[in-house]
Amino acid sequence: MKISAVSKMIMSAVLTVCIGAAAVGCGQSSDVAETESAVSIEQSIDESTALSSIEPSGEINEAESKADEASGKTDKTESKADAVSSKTDKTESKANAASSKTDKTVSKPDAASSRTETPESKAAETATQVYEQASEIYEPASQAEESSEQSAIRERDNNGNIVVMLDPGHDDDVNCSARNHPALGVNEQDLNLKIALACYERLSEYEGITPYLTRYDGNCPNADKMFSGDYDCIHKRAYLAEEKNADFFVSLHCNGSTSPGTLGAEPNGITVYVTNYSKFRSECERLGSLILDHVTSVVGFNSVGVVPSALDESKGYYDDGSIKDKYYLMSYNIDNGRPVIIIEHGFMDNINDNAILRDDENLRLIGQADADAIAEYYGLELK
Repeated sequence: MKISAVSKMIMSAVLTVCIGAAAVGCGQSSDVAETESAVSIEQSIDESTALSSIEPSGEINEAESKADEASGKTDKTESKADAVSSKTDKTESKANAASSKTDKTVSKPDAASSRTETPESKAAETATQVYEQASEIYEPASQAEESSEQSAIRERDNNGNIVVMLDPGHDDDVNCSARNHPALGVNEQDLNLKIALACYERLSEYEGITPYLTRYDGNCPNADKMFSGDYDCIHKRAYLAEEKNADFFVSLHCNGSTSPGTLGAEPNGITVYVTNYSKFRSECERLGSLILDHVTSVVGFNSVGVVPSALDESKGYYDDGSIKDKYYLMSYNIDNGRPVIIIEHGFMDNINDNAILRDDENLRLIGQADADAIAEYYGLELK
């Protein structure tokens, strides 16, 4: 049973009065008794006031505690809602990931189909056949084969491969500067093709590179007459490199003196011609030096060196202000933003070089040496 603060105050006052009366009865002064009674009453009032101020505070704290508890439950409810939302997001994310995997799965058969259609093995087989027949009668490749092969190369380029355009100089078309030297036992266009095919096959054995040829047989690359003029065939060769977005253009030739047809002791040796254009000159010189080192290590050519191209001011200037190179094959590629070198693999009318060039095994070794030099230039490794 609880006693209210007012009841306690009344009881305390009554008790005090009684004590005061008793004190008077015992001989104490009534003034003293009244004073003590007043003090006692005052103390009782103060205590009651204190009690009344404490009890409501406890009720308020209890109410606040309940409110806090309710707030905590609300927070927990919201937290659970957030967790549910997070789980929903994760579920959606998993669904998206599953969708992405489905898309990738769908794309894989397409990629496999693309690889199946890639005629890389067929190109190598064709190259071998042409290599054996290079000095005989050539049969043009069909447009369908060329289109399929070009498509395959574009697919490999998209995979990030380095692309090198190999250009067997000249061809059987008299309008494209055929170089026939029956008295020397050689035709330059045939020698160039054999070397280029060997280079192509060797480069195909390296990772991360796509070799391509401007011609696979004796036909002029501009047989469809895409370009017209004095240098239409050369223009088409440069265009093929542009079409394939080649990283480098390498033209393969064999040299001859100003009066071919008679064997002599001079001139002789292998030479690499490079552009005078400042942006590409150093990298062309570096590749040229590697080619000289590799080729002279496998056959007995003298190394003439890396030589800057002759200039032709009548052709104008490059964007760096330098005079354009004399060779159109070089200036066309530079204008297209592509480094280019021209390799002259020995002199057909030199006694020593002629003996080397008339041996097909030597031509194979020269082509492979060119390829290994290109691979070293790009830091490639065999598959």
